[in-house]
Amino acid sequence: MNSAEAQRLLPGDWLLLALIALLPLMKPAVRYPVIFADLVFVLLLIAVAVEVAAGRRSLRWHPLFAILPIYVLALAPSMLASANPGRSSFKMATELYLAGLSAVTVVVVRSEAMLRHVTITWLAASAALAILCLVSLAAFAISPASALYQYSVFYFGTLPPGHYPRMALSFFDANMACNYLTVSLGLLLLAWQQKWLSRTLALLLLAGILIAALPTISPGLGGIALSLGIAAWLLMRSRLAIGIAVACALAFIVALAVTPILHPTAPFLIPVPGTRLILAPAGRFLTWSSAFNEFLRHPWLGHGVGLDAAFVRYRDPSGNLQELTDAHNVFLNIAAQAGVVGLAGLAALIAYAVRLTFSQGIGGSPKVRFVLGLTLLNALVYQGLGVGIEDTRHIWVLLGLLAAASLIPADESNRKAGVPSPC
Repeated sequence: MNSAEAQRLLPGDWLLLALIALLPLMKPAVRYPVIFADLVFVLLLIAVAVEVAAGRRSLRWHPLFAILPIYVLALAPSMLASANPGRSSFKMATELYLAGLSAVTVVVVRSEAMLRHVTITWLAASAALAILCLVSLAAFAISPASALYQYSVFYFGTLPPGHYPRMALSFFDANMACNYLTVSLGLLLLAWQQKWLSRTLALLLLAGILIAALPTISPGLGGIALSLGIAAWLLMRSRLAIGIAVACALAFIVALAVTPILHPTAPFLIPVPGTRLILAPAGRFLTWSSAFNEFLRHPWLGHGVGLDAAFVRYRDPSGNLQELTDAHNVFLNIAAQAGVVGLAGLAALIAYAVRLTFSQGIGGSPKVRFVLGLTLLNALVYQGLGVGIEDTRHIWVLLGLLAAASLIPADESNRKAGVPSPC
């Protein structure tokens, strides 16, 4: 960012960039579940309101401002069925906050220059995660009991225990870290497409993001494979690469459902025909089933937003008896908590994201919208099949970036692009 660009940035612009930089910093929390980015969000709202009142920032209508209330209001009726109205009310407040993240992103990101600043800031934060990962791997090799490695480490979960690192880095869990890094790969593709980065820096960032993602050992790695396949398809028109990526993504979905580890809490076993292999339903299959049964018991309004979507006792490979209360699936979480009405709100949100991604009749650069939209659908819809990430802050900021891209003049966004349109 040169000095002239810096002088043009308003306080609200700087605060959004600060929020973007802090998104991955979830540990330590100020006071759970409040993290540093949440405090910046409050300052951001105040700054934007002052700038609008002073005439320094204009408000532009965007259809997302109608879609976001539809989503939030679709969750609200579930409070009528909630056994814990206080908990459900708090959850509704967090939904308003998440919707606010998207809305304020649309308001602040009003130019190609600001979109570039946000993207570069996000990638800088991703580079910091890569450095943290490398230092944590070194700490693991030297002394696994060190404070640095213990900061980054995550428990094995459904993975067999052993002397290998599994890390969440600065996130609360490894799946969330992998989801964030999937988005980072999409933004790296955007920055490369728009020629905002040199080839050398882009390759270094690619290596860093992959290095940081692999030790999460998350089912979200299927999304990483999809991102790489999409990039190879867009940049080189490689059908082989996208075919391999889709195959990997499907394989990860199968791996979510079944496991060769025959745990004692498995309600049944699955002999594989023609082989001696016997599989058991994995922990996620059990939570999916529990949440789906809960949805069948409360199909219309669910049992209350913010309440546990599932309840499963699962003996993990480490021998620990876990009580799993998250469905580990975006759609089943919403279904169990808010029923068909809540699912309709989620469907409206996703349908609008699909329209922003693929429609030619919407403003902004089709290439920019296409990359941002595919990244969102990968992170929310595909990875959401195996991880409950519907309330992840970076997902809602990404939704705001996708919407904001439709307001940036196409000729401005395309000025530096040298890649043929994928649309």
